[in-house]
Amino acid sequence: MFAIAIVVRIIQQIIMSSNDPTYGFLPPGGDNHTYDRWALEISQTFWLGWGRIPFLHGPLYPYFLGLVYLRFGHSVDAAAWSQRFVGALTVVMIFYLARKIFGKKAGWCAGLAAAFCPLLLMYEGEVLVETVVVFANTLTLCVLVVAAEKKNMRWWLISGVCIGICCLGRPNVLLLIPFVTFWIALVAPGSLRGKAVAAIAFLAAVLITISPATLLNYFVGNRLFLVTHSANVNLYIGNAPDAIGLYCTPPSMRAILDAEQKPEMDINWKRYLLKAWYNDPTVLPRQLWLKTKLYWQSGELPAETNFYLKQAFSPLLRLPFRWAVIAPLGIVGIFLTFTYKRLKTLSDARLVLFAYLVLYSLSMILVFVPDRHRLPALVILFVFAGYAFALLQDAFRDILISRKTVRASVTLAVGILLSWGLLGLALKTREESRLIRWNDYLNLGSAYESKEMYAEALVQYEKALVCAPENKALAEIINNTRKTIEQIREKGGKKGSVSD
Repeated sequence: MFAIAIVVRIIQQIIMSSNDPTYGFLPPGGDNHTYDRWALEISQTFWLGWGRIPFLHGPLYPYFLGLVYLRFGHSVDAAAWSQRFVGALTVVMIFYLARKIFGKKAGWCAGLAAAFCPLLLMYEGEVLVETVVVFANTLTLCVLVVAAEKKNMRWWLISGVCIGICCLGRPNVLLLIPFVTFWIALVAPGSLRGKAVAAIAFLAAVLITISPATLLNYFVGNRLFLVTHSANVNLYIGNAPDAIGLYCTPPSMRAILDAEQKPEMDINWKRYLLKAWYNDPTVLPRQLWLKTKLYWQSGELPAETNFYLKQAFSPLLRLPFRWAVIAPLGIVGIFLTFTYKRLKTLSDARLVLFAYLVLYSLSMILVFVPDRHRLPALVILFVFAGYAFALLQDAFRDILISRKTVRASVTLAVGILLSWGLLGLALKTREESRLIRWNDYLNLGSAYESKEMYAEALVQYEKALVCAPENKALAEIINNTRKTIEQIREKGGKKGSVSD
């Protein structure tokens, strides 16, 4: 499985580094630019950029990337190739989970789908935290499944370390800590005292793992934050009365910033949220319902990187193994596994995966829901989808070979296919205008322009203006690009080529 995954990633890396104009393009203001600058500081000083404390982003990825830059030099190629290797390991762990829980056939189905997943392939080539976060969460799932089986102190401690690492990558996993602690107290063997010791040991391992970030925030940044200071402002961005469910600054937030004249971390965002919810009690349930629908819908809602624009640059990104296909089949797999075999204990690996899926999804829905934030949930859905597809294969085999079980096999096959299709239709994105925004075209145009491909840049800028016709700055950019093209023509350059 590792060999298949790494070969696919080598091919994808070669294709994207050759064809994608946005490859290595890190516009200022984006998370990718922030991570790149931060990692460069770490690689040059082998310590911290003191101005970045208290942390706005989880420090796990900048340190991973900083070590890559330290060893291989400051380049997007170094970052991408390192992340391709990490991504291949993630595929192996998905294969392991599905095989261990549901058998060899389900393991291969889940592993192959993950190996060719266009979303994982795309983000492994980006200077973004996603690949490391997905790896950390998948590793945590593997450890929790083994811990549920072994039920000893060693594995409770390892579980705590793994969840702590996840928190350093993206702090939303902090929400899972009390639930996992309570679960360990229930499933740990022995007396009440032994159960309490197991739960406390797990919790201590988590806190020790995240303590470097907490201590730096407190002693260097003079603020007491467990990992980052962005939780409060992110809650406001995702739950304000005028929030849209995505990472987009609401107008009310701009008004608060103008009125307070303080840094974001020093503003009491909870007070403003509570006031808004008090004035209109429907705000919170409306926003949570909106984000739940956005989270489970089929489309890939963009943040820094737009999946649909990237598809033009690699055939591997046009493969079907993404949320729109995997999530409905994964839900069918969840239903089937708990229907065919009921839970007998709380340490059942299926329950571990399902609970992690629910809690992780909730931690994202509480804030905002771009496509890259749901990738760890997609890992779990791969496992259940692999089980459902394995059952479907068995049903078709029995239809062709066995006469005794034809009726049951036909019923199962039709049930899986029909449920898969109906769920896919139910989760289909209704507002496709959210999938490609004007600034996505702008970013692609800027990438083309940085490579002096002005004709291609102009095409993207014009598409952006169609999406945002009132944007005067875009109109000015288009006029300037046209002037540049005319100047190149006058000098004998060719339209769409790099000027001499």
